[in-house]
Amino acid sequence: MARRVTLALVVLVAAACGGGSRSSSPNDGGSAGGDSGPPSDGSSGSDGSSSSDGGGQEGGLSPIAGLRAFFTDLTSGPGTGGQNGKGAFVTVYGNGFGASQGTSTVTVGGGAVDSYPIWTGTRITFQLGSAAQTGNVVVNVAGKGASNGLPFTVRTGSIYFVSSTGSDSADGSFAAPWATIPKAKNTIQPGDVAYIGTSAGDSVSQTTVDASSSYDCALGMSVDDGTNAGTAAAPKALVVYPGATATVGVESGIERGLLTPAISGTFDYWVVAGFTFRGQDEAIDLEGAPVGWRIVGNDISCPNGTGETGCVTGMPTQLAFYGNVVHDAAANVTTVTKYYHGVYWGSSHIDMGWNEVRDGKTCRDTGGPNEFDLHVHDNRIHGTVCDGLNFATVDPSQGAVEAFNNLIYDVGQGPDPADGASDYAGIYVAGETDSGPAGGGAVQIYDNTLYGCGSWSQSPDSGGINNGGGNPGLTMNLVGNIVVAGSASEAYLAKDATLVTGSNNLFSGAGSPPGGLTASVAADPMFVNATGFDFHLQPGSPAIGKSITTSATTDYDGNPRPTAGPFDIGAYQYVP
Repeated sequence: MARRVTLALVVLVAAACGGGSRSSSPNDGGSAGGDSGPPSDGSSGSDGSSSSDGGGQEGGLSPIAGLRAFFTDLTSGPGTGGQNGKGAFVTVYGNGFGASQGTSTVTVGGGAVDSYPIWTGTRITFQLGSAAQTGNVVVNVAGKGASNGLPFTVRTGSIYFVSSTGSDSADGSFAAPWATIPKAKNTIQPGDVAYIGTSAGDSVSQTTVDASSSYDCALGMSVDDGTNAGTAAAPKALVVYPGATATVGVESGIERGLLTPAISGTFDYWVVAGFTFRGQDEAIDLEGAPVGWRIVGNDISCPNGTGETGCVTGMPTQLAFYGNVVHDAAANVTTVTKYYHGVYWGSSHIDMGWNEVRDGKTCRDTGGPNEFDLHVHDNRIHGTVCDGLNFATVDPSQGAVEAFNNLIYDVGQGPDPADGASDYAGIYVAGETDSGPAGGGAVQIYDNTLYGCGSWSQSPDSGGINNGGGNPGLTMNLVGNIVVAGSASEAYLAKDATLVTGSNNLFSGAGSPPGGLTASVAADPMFVNATGFDFHLQPGSPAIGKSITTSATTDYDGNPRPTAGPFDIGAYQYVP
């Protein structure tokens, strides 16, 4: 299988780089959500089962007085069949749900769901039941009222199970589950859901080569090189059972965890949720341009990764990548290469939100055709050698390219990789392309908080924000961002500041604000605890009320932004 080693679009490099909506520019009236995914806080659902799991973003969210739903793992599923005949289990992520259920409820299409094996302040898993109807998933919290709605379709489909005590010669029912994840992957049809595990505490592993796939991977989505796809209305889904754990791949010995190969078959419309994915070099590799994948709430790592690739990589389109933790990519590698990435996509139409990407010896590459319709929001990105977020080859004139509500800190730390200098910015736009005409327009950067980015000051490409200047027709527009230098030697803007426009940004730690921007604020933002990476604003912060209205209607935690009047600067709205 040919590897695509020179294609990049959004390169999120850290441990690796919904309910809110957003639109294509910061001033056109769209909206944005915010969340940091599911914690493992040990809370219980109404039936006493444990809420711990192996996926979802760690830390990050502070409790809110209000209520916000961000996204679900499944967006459709059967309301009957499966365990006790009560349909699919669905997980909704958000904030303000309350640490325990009490008298709170979830409805789907106005009908009450059946049961709640997991209920925490940021994550609820429920079983649909017979009353659920096509409509919105709404969380109703006692004392708060109803959340915003997330669309869900109740439809036909079969439900299957895999268990550590199962058999692949069984029928895959709850009473007679299969034994292996490849059996489920090879058997389910469009619209079906396979739950990995049959009880809280069940543990299922796929840590050998998938013999049905013909590639060096633990889970190959092909079946003997043939097509294996769902549809937009009826995706195929592999979801970890509430409270169970499921591991795909290993850290050494098998190159990839999950793979869609670049062959003549198609591997479109899959949901994978709640897994632990590992790979020697790639934990998830979506080759062959698969369409319509939804990757939610997974723990992903490649501590021994190296080469011209990434721990999460490929060329998917119409991708939703939500609530994942990508961490410690290349952490065990002693000779760092600038061509290994944490998250490395080579395609357009991607929505990356509510993830944590952290603690990797990862860098970047550039190249490929110009990508567009890229939305990177509500992520926590930290602890990298090179850039935090790299929009390498993009063309916003064809569709939005934007980053908002992100927390990016301690990135661009250096030193230079063994194979040469790289870039060391919080957010970097290279202005390059390998094929087709040069891109144009403005990359929109708004409502982000950047702290301590570009400490590797030996490079001219180090700083909070960097337009590499490779294309004078490609600019960056900055609105409502906080950029705090960790030292006076860190630049706010690196390289070509003439290609950066915008207003209402706050700069601190390295002298006066850069020229060319308007309504800048030069002051300490008064974070709650900067050294502890708590970037909430204290009372009296000069960031309060000093921005303008953008497309983000919520902040990183899910607090509402004002519907009238000025926003606060940064990823957090001040809440008294």
